[in-house]
Amino acid sequence: HYYITNNLRMSLLKLRKVLVSDKIANDCLEAFKGKGVEVTYKPGLSKTELLDIIPEYNGIIVRSATKVTADVIKAAVNLEIIGRAGTGTDNIDHAAASDAGVVVMNTPGGNTNSAAEHTCALIMAMCRNLANRHTELMNGEWNRINGIELSGKTVGIIGLGRIGMIVAHRMQAFGMKTVGYDPFVTAAAAAEKGVEFLQLEDMWPVCDFLTIHVPLLPSTKHMMNSAVFDKCKKGVRIVNCARGGIIDEEALLENLNSGKVACAALDVFEKEPPSADSPLLQHSNLIATPHLGASTAEAQTRVAKEIAEQFLALRDGESTFGCLNAPLLRGALSQPVKAKLAQQLGMLLYTLNPKADVLTVQGDDESFVPYAVMAGYLNAKGISAANLISIKKVADVNGLSFQYTATSEDLTVECGDVKLSGRFDGVTSFLTKVNSVSTNIPLTGSVTVVRSGTALYNQLPSLSGHVTGVHFAGDVTILSHSGKTLESDKLETLGTVALC
Repeated sequence: HYYITNNLRMSLLKLRKVLVSDKIANDCLEAFKGKGVEVTYKPGLSKTELLDIIPEYNGIIVRSATKVTADVIKAAVNLEIIGRAGTGTDNIDHAAASDAGVVVMNTPGGNTNSAAEHTCALIMAMCRNLANRHTELMNGEWNRINGIELSGKTVGIIGLGRIGMIVAHRMQAFGMKTVGYDPFVTAAAAAEKGVEFLQLEDMWPVCDFLTIHVPLLPSTKHMMNSAVFDKCKKGVRIVNCARGGIIDEEALLENLNSGKVACAALDVFEKEPPSADSPLLQHSNLIATPHLGASTAEAQTRVAKEIAEQFLALRDGESTFGCLNAPLLRGALSQPVKAKLAQQLGMLLYTLNPKADVLTVQGDDESFVPYAVMAGYLNAKGISAANLISIKKVADVNGLSFQYTATSEDLTVECGDVKLSGRFDGVTSFLTKVNSVSTNIPLTGSVTVVRSGTALYNQLPSLSGHVTGVHFAGDVTILSHSGKTLESDKLETLGTVALC
């Protein structure tokens, strides 16, 4: 259920209890104080311990250590949101979370500058192979070996998001030519930042340096492989501060050995930490750091504070910033009463026709309204996981779909011979028509839908202390009441739903 507050915002989460299961700056805990959230800080939990306690929490905040797997999500029966204090979320099972109606959120800007600066530091370190020179000097060797300059070289940036664009800006200051690729960025947008947009196949042979700034996905796993290295310029230098697994480490080692890759700098690895006796880790032309991209005091403070603030902003219906699996929520947040009305009409529709497989929806916003109707219908059916995160999958599994028609009239939903219409005024929504009967029924509290007739009329006196409104609508009557149920074995009850 979604709740409308008195400032016309949609409250999306209960968020009463949040578990922080990884080490995080105290700014996260401080940001929750006085906000009606009980926060438990328990870093270092084993998986068994996590499975034991996760059912009591509405939210969990992690960094990299905690793995929020499908079985953890299944055990988390009250979970509403998973937050990653950082950018990468490959330690979270997105599909399982979405199927369960759980929001996945990250802090896309908190460690951007730190990751970009670390990338730039590694690029510069590779030019003079500073790691080797340092080790040699500590061993008493004085090897003044020539390196290369950055000026006049071409750096290829794979992924032109926040981090990639900052790297481009920094490297341009050293006189480097910046080229890049991103499937979600246009050539014009790249050009505005001084980056020449190239397809990957065109990038490989022209770059002196390559730096990776993409998430680890099935489509990016081992995207830097033997076939790609074969297409690269001899002597290319490669940086990865994104995610381990994007570079095929066996192929990288082969190309370091052959000299095709002059030097590589890795902050991330396929297995973390890597084995100390790894041939790749021991290679003289590898510079390695232990996943330090976001490890600055400033970044840790920012991501800790931002993830808490983003949790609260989503709870209070203010923003979906950082939500990775919630596109339908954006429209719902901008029109919360409409979203609530759509859900309520879906719930009422179920009481009158519980066996529908196609819902006909007439409204003025297809982006989220029909999905809210389907969520309400399935909620009334007892499928609590149906919400605007999970609805597409849950509706498909339950054989429910919709047909949509645009209209400027009242929102109308229909299935079989049942047709309901509604509108809203301020924060209150109203049922305006049941089939052909015009009504003006406030949709608040709980309602029980019963068959009209003599049995109902005879029972009304005994219900007077429980019923707050009696609304006749032809063949059916809608009884408003404050309790969850309306006890009477003499009424032909079609269904009871809690509308708020």
